[in-house]
Amino acid sequence: MYLKVSFLVSFCFLSVISLGQSSLGADSSLLNLKKGKDLVDYLNLTATSLRESDHPTTLAMSFKADSIAITLNDLSARSRANENISWVYYRQSQWQKAFEFASKAYDFALSAEDTLQAARLMNNMGALYYEQQNFPKAIEQFKKGFEYATKVKDLQTQIRSLNNVALNFTQSGQQDSAMYYARISVSLNENAGSPYLTSFAHRVIGDVYLAKGQYDSAQAIYNRSLDMARQQGIISFETGILHRLGNAYLLDNKLSQAKEILDYSIELCAANGYPTELALSHKHLAKVLEQQGKISEAYKHLNTYLLLNDSINSKANRDRLALLQGMFEQNLQQSELKLLKAQNESQSFRLATSRKYIILISIAVALISFLVVWMYFLNRKVSAKNKDLQLQQNKIAEQNKILENQSRELGEINETKNKLFSILGHDLRGPIGQVKSVIDLMISDQLDENEFLDLIHVLQKDINSVNFTINNILKWSMSQMDGFSMHPSTFSLKATVDNSITLLNPAIVDKKLTVFNQISGDMMVHTDQDLADVIIRNILNNSIKFSKPGDAVTIFAEKVGKFIELCVMDQGVGMDPALVEKILSDEYSITKSTPGTKKEKGSGLGLQLVKEFVKKIGGELYIQSVPNHGTRFCVKIPASN
Repeated sequence: MYLKVSFLVSFCFLSVISLGQSSLGADSSLLNLKKGKDLVDYLNLTATSLRESDHPTTLAMSFKADSIAITLNDLSARSRANENISWVYYRQSQWQKAFEFASKAYDFALSAEDTLQAARLMNNMGALYYEQQNFPKAIEQFKKGFEYATKVKDLQTQIRSLNNVALNFTQSGQQDSAMYYARISVSLNENAGSPYLTSFAHRVIGDVYLAKGQYDSAQAIYNRSLDMARQQGIISFETGILHRLGNAYLLDNKLSQAKEILDYSIELCAANGYPTELALSHKHLAKVLEQQGKISEAYKHLNTYLLLNDSINSKANRDRLALLQGMFEQNLQQSELKLLKAQNESQSFRLATSRKYIILISIAVALISFLVVWMYFLNRKVSAKNKDLQLQQNKIAEQNKILENQSRELGEINETKNKLFSILGHDLRGPIGQVKSVIDLMISDQLDENEFLDLIHVLQKDINSVNFTINNILKWSMSQMDGFSMHPSTFSLKATVDNSITLLNPAIVDKKLTVFNQISGDMMVHTDQDLADVIIRNILNNSIKFSKPGDAVTIFAEKVGKFIELCVMDQGVGMDPALVEKILSDEYSITKSTPGTKKEKGSGLGLQLVKEFVKKIGGELYIQSVPNHGTRFCVKIPASN
């Protein structure tokens, strides 16, 4: 539910207006009386009112409206019909089709100079990027929608766009920016007078206060938003606020108020079928009961949360993997179509050339009296044609080489996809299976508390491994998507390294390693901080993984021209020169992971991520290693001016 809030905000106001204007329904007698432009408008309006409740009818009406609009050359009507089709496919989680029809609708709106429709579609496109968790690209689309709405002075669409921008900033951790846009939305809405949009903006502001630890302010804002939602009778929005308010009371140690709100939230979500909000309510209530000392009840709610959350996450992962696989298949189909088109063009050219030769020969026979003169000129023409034909054949040969290269690249992409699926199928199944086994034993009372405490450290190690692998896979997947962009900033290299050491501290403690961070606090770098975090964390994790118990890991850095060279040196098992050369080569990709000194498992993706992200930030990677003596990883990162 929470993942689709942005897209719902984009469509909600339009759907409400259309529903009020479409009370005629789908009456067949009225449909038979309408023709041409009136029929198209009626079909679009009715489809908009039905798209939340009757998907088959909506698709039938929208495709019908689009076909009639083609005959009328009405691009604005085609835009609205394709928008309704995109909405239905979005609701059915068919992301690729939703994106295709939304893109077509946007192009039609621009061609028709329908700026308001373009503004709404920018919100739709942004919502699809939100589903991919590509928040910078989503923000770009929503801001463009705000610009279009401002041009036509459509206050409602302006406010929706601002709310969506604020929501995406909260998801990407930029709370100050989120607060800025949410307050602008509230200010504009004083003139619009829309309680729903005001309630949404207040909820975003409450999220910002909660993230900053201003719990009293968050509670006040959430309560105000909750009152607005109840006055409008919007249960879906009320459930989205209740678990947030309960969490704010929990963090402020107001346990009785938190329990009262969360108990009601669970009852409301269960009765109306909102699984995401239900799962979060169980999670927060488990923490409340734990602090109240009611461990048994807390455990029941925590177990319910885990079951619900596992189901929700599994569906979300399946949808994203389906979208990723669809993109692979679409690229492959496009390449095959290009190859067939090139072959058809080549054959058509040859047939056309053959016909010309036949005509020339016929003319030569008919005009035998001019044979000598004609043959002279004919020879010149044939020579010229042969040269043109040779040039065409050379071009076709070059195009075939390009297509072969593209086919090979697609094969490599498909191989990478298979390796990625192998990681998901094997490296993650084991740890998750162990966690499930322990939970099953606890549920069946075959595991007492002492035995559980003995296993908890093993489970923590497995969960940390799974978390590290999933983070690497998500970062790698996002870097492969269209629209991926960097956001350089200036930050402390030492603080970033310290953060990675803290995250990997369980593994450091487990191996009794000594880590020396010799980087000075004033050493600043200027690059994308997220990419730098991934680079440093994976290099440090690799050194820890192949260090022997009791070893030392040393981290140091120095200024080298316009770069800062960061080095991580360990005393581990080391690598032979052939393996170092393979890792640094351009052909190196995702490979089977080598177990660590304590049989630690990995995904084989870490060093590939390091290589790709070092290139993206404009740096360089060096590796020096001696078998059985240790390894030194060095990476050059752009220094701050």
